Amino acid sequence: MKHRRKMLLGMGLAAAFAVPALSANAAPANSASLARKYDALKAQMAQMAKQMAAMQKQMAAMKQQQAQQSAAEAKMTEAATKAQVRRLYKRVMRESERISELNPGNIRVLVAGDANVQFIHKAGSASTFYADASPLIQVRVDKRIFINTGFDFYTANGAAGGALTSPGAATDSVTGVDMGAANLNYELNDYLTLGGGLISSPIGGVVGIFNPAPWNRWMVDGSLEDNLLPPNELGLWTRGGVPVPDKLGYLTYFLFVSNGPQLVSTAGTPNTLSYSNNNPAAQNGKTVGGRVSYLPIPNVEFGYSFEWARPSPDGALQTANSLVQAIDCNLYYVNKKIDGLARFRGGWTWDQVDQGGVDGAADLGSLSNGGQLEAAYQPSMCGIKYLDKTMVALRYDYIHGPASVANSGALQEQRWSVGLDYWLHSNAVLKLEYEFDNLSGGHHGNDALFMQFAVGI
Repeated sequence: MKHRRKMLLGMGLAAAFAVPALSANAAPANSASLARKYDALKAQMAQMAKQMAAMQKQMAAMKQQQAQQSAAEAKMTEAATKAQVRRLYKRVMRESERISELNPGNIRVLVAGDANVQFIHKAGSASTFYADASPLIQVRVDKRIFINTGFDFYTANGAAGGALTSPGAATDSVTGVDMGAANLNYELNDYLTLGGGLISSPIGGVVGIFNPAPWNRWMVDGSLEDNLLPPNELGLWTRGGVPVPDKLGYLTYFLFVSNGPQLVSTAGTPNTLSYSNNNPAAQNGKTVGGRVSYLPIPNVEFGYSFEWARPSPDGALQTANSLVQAIDCNLYYVNKKIDGLARFRGGWTWDQVDQGGVDGAADLGSLSNGGQLEAAYQPSMCGIKYLDKTMVALRYDYIHGPASVANSGALQEQRWSVGLDYWLHSNAVLKLEYEFDNLSGGHHGNDALFMQFAVGI
């Protein structure tokens, strides 16, 4: 019994020691399998990480594309809304203008003009005072149609034109009146205006551009070149301006058909022209002319003008043609480097009249020419009180008149003029001018002193 119990105890101990041995022998095989499974799982996790990163990039790209599409759609919507608002605004403005035209009192009237008083003292003649007032009335029927009417009221002494004298009137109370403008205008668009009536002549740019109203003119006295140019035109015209392609500047034009000049001709004397806008002896002798100019930049302008006419009386045996040509330039420069404003302008005119007289006789043709050069400087940026309102001007002008049988040499006159202007206001100026006059053949002309106070409105 004891022996049997010992055997069972020994067998149990043997089994107890055998189990750990078996487990130790099986451990290597299970560890390798787990390692393989771990590596496979690790590879799968890495693959999944790559796939998730790719998916994240796709998601980000999709979000960015959606944001861009939303911004583009929003911009298109905003642009469409703005365009619709602009169309609606234009429609409202058109309707408003149409309605306003139906209302009484829609006609607008503008009154402008200038006035001046002068003191003139020329060598060889008595000194005198001279006064002038030139109102301009513009009536605008609507935004395209307007009427201009201008007058010139002046004292006869020193006046350029003839005087209207009342019977029995005292000499010192004689006055004159001229009509300077009476025209209708229709603005077809931004580049074209049609008109008719009496208007300042564009030939040479002298009357309408370079010698404007007295308050806006450098000199008191007009230039000699004015004697070769028509002061105004009475007829039909078209004018405007167009941009040059490729942003190379701007072109302006003024083309007209008007009443022709009158031929002044007697036997043995040269033919000359009289610009009176009413030549009853040559009603069919109309004038065709105009001026074109080129502005490469806004402050530089070059112009060319022409005017052709047949001033001979209707039915004359010999007809005479006339041709006036002119060139001009105008420029200004404003810069702190010169402490102000510098201006320059000049022009030259040629008048040619063919042979052919009033009475059919072989009278002489003529060729006249003349011009002017002007320069002015105003130190408007110098910062010195009073000096910045002062302008100094210098002009040289010349005229070469036609020759005649009695005078084999042509009449010549040239002048040097010095002017000093002081601007009390932007449209009010005091002027002092002195002219040195010289005639052909070495003769001394009539030097002159001018003083003027001019105001524009």
